[in-house]
Amino acid sequence: MTRFFITASQGSFLTVLPVARTRDEAHLYMDLHGCPECGGVDVSWAEALVDRSGVLARRYHGSCRACGRSREFVFALPDRPTPPRAGEHVTFGSDTSRLFDAGQWVEIADMLTLAAGLSDPDSARIAAACLDEALKFCPEGAAELPDEAFWSPAGLAFRARSPERFRRADLLARRAALA
Repeated sequence: MTRFFITASQGSFLTVLPVARTRDEAHLYMDLHGCPECGGVDVSWAEALVDRSGVLARRYHGSCRACGRSREFVFALPDRPTPPRAGEHVTFGSDTSRLFDAGQWVEIADMLTLAAGLSDPDSARIAAACLDEALKFCPEGAAELPDEAFWSPAGLAFRARSPERFRRADLLARRAALA
């Protein structure tokens, strides 16, 4: 499975586009990558479909409301888009993520539950969806997530600190507590 698409070379550099399965996944990624100038995440994103050297992509652009810096993210579209499902609060995609690894999904779920204290039902639903995303990396019948489910420095570090958090039974129990 390709995590990134490499587009045409520009001089001695290649442009690498990360793949976002859905708008929800792209927006979560952008929210977690604050402004390099001030760290702010408040941006009113405009979006457009673009062609980047033959790769169909979605471009998000806007200005940081805190400092005014221009921001841009471009994500390659997946081979098979996942349409939003009726009744679901958030849709990240039907297959495993190529943008976030399992460690990142669990860490995001933790951040959401801690920040909201579970008093915010929207945050609890998104946290549950993040745990569902981590569980997608667990093969049928496996007791824990495989090594291949972790590739980012953040995800690998989180797993190294708390390997027990990536057992299927633990993930399912935490998911049930959010329902």
